[in-house]
Amino acid sequence: MDNGISGDLIVTDGVKEVTRFKEIIEDDSIKKIVINISGGTDSPLVVYFMAKFIQQTESFEKEIYPHFMVDTGNLLTIAPSLVPKQLDVIRELFPDVIIHDVILQNFLRTEDWNEDLGRYVASNKGKDGVFNSDDYELHKGVPLDGVKNQHCTPLKEKMEEMIKPDAVLSGITANLPFRIMQLYGLNPKSQPQGRKVGVNKTWSQEKLDRSPWNDVDKRFIAHQYRKENLMENLFPLTESCLVESVGELIENGCEPDAYPCKICHQCVEKFVAFHMYDKCWTK
Repeated sequence: MDNGISGDLIVTDGVKEVTRFKEIIEDDSIKKIVINISGGTDSPLVVYFMAKFIQQTESFEKEIYPHFMVDTGNLLTIAPSLVPKQLDVIRELFPDVIIHDVILQNFLRTEDWNEDLGRYVASNKGKDGVFNSDDYELHKGVPLDGVKNQHCTPLKEKMEEMIKPDAVLSGITANLPFRIMQLYGLNPKSQPQGRKVGVNKTWSQEKLDRSPWNDVDKRFIAHQYRKENLMENLFPLTESCLVESVGELIENGCEPDAYPCKICHQCVEKFVAFHMYDKCWTK
């Protein structure tokens, strides 16, 4: 076992192995591959390895359809401008692979939108940064990710009806262990609870198939970026911070221009794995 990619299309860090790409390459019935991308580090790596293996095996009948859902209420993100650049980097590396233009769909979390402030004010976010559902009459038991999904799921279904893909992939990873996050002063409950280490054992096969990274965390992702020499070209084009407005920065005790915030769970996970935040900030 090597420390990057073995000869049989398996992605590994020398400890864990990811076989989903191999399964797709070897399945001749899979031609159209939709990959849901977010602008972060995990999903463009799915595009990268899928394209790499298509070119490596000359499986050029397989085509990649990137899909990006834009939260129009996020006033700070530049992901909509970064995602096309991420794809251009990968196209340049694997010019014979068909990577279609990104499919864009917009949504607004009406539950959290405050017209007076002109920004999101998450009504189910406590002072400790943990999301609860007591204030959501229609969404009891649903954290922030769940509220987003209630908007995104219909968009995904519409996209799939249009493209009719043979496989759909995403970049969802497992959370970093609680003990690590606590070292950085983060409440572990602020992480998506459905991504706890080991929870993937309860996932349906369809959900497992959608996420090649379901059993690995951000440290595995960072290992692949370094192994594949993607730290100079692809990594600087990624964005992970979850803060959505200047008002939210101020509420969190940050300066108005302190984006990335360095305190949300996505910022902390990125720093632990890559030793850098968004914008390649090191401190």
